[in-house]
Amino acid sequence: MIKQYLILFSFFLFLGGCAQHINSSKVLYPDWQARLDAEKNWRVQGKLAFIATDNRQSANLNWQQNQDLNHLVLTSFIGTRILSLRQTSLGATLDYDDQTYTGVNASLLLSQLTGFTIPLKNAQQWLKGIANVENSQYDKLGRATQLTWQADNGQQWQINYKQYRQEAGFWLPEKLTLKTPKMTIKIQLYDWQFN
Repeated sequence: MIKQYLILFSFFLFLGGCAQHINSSKVLYPDWQARLDAEKNWRVQGKLAFIATDNRQSANLNWQQNQDLNHLVLTSFIGTRILSLRQTSLGATLDYDDQTYTGVNASLLLSQLTGFTIPLKNAQQWLKGIANVENSQYDKLGRATQLTWQADNGQQWQINYKQYRQEAGFWLPEKLTLKTPKMTIKIQLYDWQFN
């Protein structure tokens, strides 16, 4: 009989402990879009694939935003660094093929040297899915599903958000696709961190 009481007592203690534990990463802020927009220091890891009519490349990505610094590092699947691209208000730097190149615009620099481009300016808005632009479409939870993004050079990107995850109080994009008439970029994001 004592054994049964101990088992029941242990069971209720376990249930009580479960009831007390709230996973803060699964609690959604009621104003999550505004809070996510205010997050200026973040890092995300994932994968991306550049798909052009005559070329296809894929890589791991580590993308970091710290106030004025936007830093994108692409590595191969075995960990070899392919490139490191930095953009600040003072200009852009690209480390590629054991050389360092500088310019004013990181997207233009990347395009000139590799043939691939990605809209880096204001990436913290479209990458986080909180860009407030015309013709944006949202689901019933307020998450962007599609938007048209205009880069500095006037090029328009159609961005489709395929999947989100709830983490750190926000809805964060996990899978998105960027398209122009000549290029598609598929991005999968799996580790968001905020400072």
